[in-house]
Amino acid sequence: MKVRHGVMWALFLALVVAVQIHSPEPVEPEVLAYRDVPDETFWMLRRHALRFAEARAREGFEFLDGTSGSASFQIQCKGVPVLHVERQPPLLLIRVALGTEHRAPAIFPLQATLQWSLVPLSYLEQVLSGVQEPALQDRLLLTLAGDVPEDARCGVRR
Repeated sequence: MKVRHGVMWALFLALVVAVQIHSPEPVEPEVLAYRDVPDETFWMLRRHALRFAEARAREGFEFLDGTSGSASFQIQCKGVPVLHVERQPPLLLIRVALGTEHRAPAIFPLQATLQWSLVPLSYLEQVLSGVQEPALQDRLLLTLAGDVPEDARCGVRR
């Protein structure tokens, strides 16, 4: 019985190490939250995202507004959300879904465009505000799930 538990722990640790080797954590924590912006700035961000999705609609990108009561929007890649922007005063949240680098790598230049004029919160401010980064478990499950099928990708040159 002790041997079986020892083997299971060794396999678990080997799996964690393998995930860390293939998907190292970023040196800096990912910035997810920004100080809230005026209405004009939020609508400008929305226009950038809308133009991006319209210009790449044939590649599978789609722009969706949030519910009528929320100030949010998202971009989907063939029905799967890859970028979500939400205004929750006093915060503006920009979330890129895990696995987007495989599913829709073209989203990253848009993300950079959206973020360039924003004032990010520090990591401590994000934690104190309740903004959560993806957990190691989420990254592990994504790694185990494997690659995204070609027909589920957007904006990738074949």
